[in-house]
Amino acid sequence: MLKGQSTMETTPKILILLTGGTIGSAVNDGCIDVDSSRSNDLFSIYKNLGKPTVDFEVFRPYNMLSENAEPKHWLQIIKTLQSYNLKNYTGVIIAHGSDTLPYTGAALCYGIDSPSIPILLVAANFAIGETNSNALANFSAGVDFICNLQLPGFYTIYENSDHKTYVHLASRLLEADWLKDDFTSFGEPLGIFDSRGLCSTPSPQNPSMLKLYNPTLDDVPCIKEFRNEILALRAYPGLNYLCIDLKNRPIRAVLHSQYHCGSGNVLGENGTALTDFIKNNPQVDHYLISYKNISGDLYASCHQLIAAGGIPLENISFEAALTKLNFAYNQQEYSPQNYMQREFFYEFVRKTPEDGYVI
Repeated sequence: MLKGQSTMETTPKILILLTGGTIGSAVNDGCIDVDSSRSNDLFSIYKNLGKPTVDFEVFRPYNMLSENAEPKHWLQIIKTLQSYNLKNYTGVIIAHGSDTLPYTGAALCYGIDSPSIPILLVAANFAIGETNSNALANFSAGVDFICNLQLPGFYTIYENSDHKTYVHLASRLLEADWLKDDFTSFGEPLGIFDSRGLCSTPSPQNPSMLKLYNPTLDDVPCIKEFRNEILALRAYPGLNYLCIDLKNRPIRAVLHSQYHCGSGNVLGENGTALTDFIKNNPQVDHYLISYKNISGDLYASCHQLIAAGGIPLENISFEAALTKLNFAYNQQEYSPQNYMQREFFYEFVRKTPEDGYVI
């Protein structure tokens, strides 16, 4: 029997949003591409597992491989969710491609009001039915997570190559490893999900279960469209900023992903100094990640970048920061810089004295 369910209670009802991706794909003559019929295969295989009965309501906002996703597709999912009364559901599962999974996960945290139910994203390493595919394992774990825990918030559930199923806060998911197709979190995963339930990672960086079960209700600013006016640049030795023309482009903000201490090139010549690039483009807001503590000791280059006009961001991943900038510069309720400092769903990794526990 599911947690909290008596024999007289209704069958759990889960809203399924299908968007394509590998979990909704088939392999034909060596080519992996979306196939709308694969969702039926997933549901039929799941029902044959002998699991408790669940009422699935299915909707497909779009159907494509997730490498083709853009901010406008985040908005499609957000508007779809907003068109439903989510209080009528036990939870939501969004079947999504793995390539851009962290960005869509973060977008949900910024685009949907604090939910009273779990909203999960699931993906797959290989198409359904292929050898070593984790598609069914991820979907099944997602259903069990929703029905057994009913933990409000935004999460991603994914089985890594170690055959452990990890639960990630959707706002902290990082891009998958190129070699193993494994996902990790910025900081630590929330925990491992298995037959015992959610075995929380004993990390002071994660929110407590008490906080997660008691979300703070907070309306998010409305986004009507994304104008794609955000640029992201990753630092590397010899990056020539002279190749990047911002003055004749519709760019409002640049996210500079610096080296691990937030440091960057300030001494370079012939276009390789980031300080010169920032000073030469004052019409654009320049954000710098990722700093651990801007009030503490910083390298000399960090001080120079901030003095040149760089806006430091603390303890947030590249994926979450880039997604957040898209929201910050397409909403009207806050100044973009104030929006970037506001926390929505634990995207900032902060140490607290609270540890996780098994639930």
